[in-house]
Amino acid sequence: MFLKKQNLKNKVALVTGAGKGIGKACAIALAEAGASLIIVSRTKKDLDQVSKIIKKFRSKCKSYVCDVTRYSEIKSVIDSQKRIDILVNNAGTNIPEHFTKVKRKDMEYVVKINTMATFNIAQLSALKMIELKNRKKLEV
Repeated sequence: MFLKKQNLKNKVALVTGAGKGIGKACAIALAEAGASLIIVSRTKKDLDQVSKIIKKFRSKCKSYVCDVTRYSEIKSVIDSQKRIDILVNNAGTNIPEHFTKVKRKDMEYVVKINTMATFNIAQLSALKMIELKNRKKLEV
């Protein structure tokens, strides 16, 4: 158990990129600590496998197939939640090829997922958290 000193009962965690790798490990660790999970990935098969593991810890789990680079899709997922207490904004990618061979469209996708989508998810989640805690939005 990675978070054995943490008690996350009655907390809801949103984990993006939860189908594989670090996102999967984070989702499982949060479930072990007692959190309810909202997991997001592009692949249903991966989500189903992770959800099955999470449910072994008797944690609630909602899963969503979603391309986080599509603002309307991730906004719909976040807006449909009653609450979010924890965000693991993990979805991302890289280009495993030599720098001089990277195609422009591939680099644009990396920027879209690693920068734009990450920002959008963080902002939408923060707004949900603020809304549910009756806090005032910061005005600049």
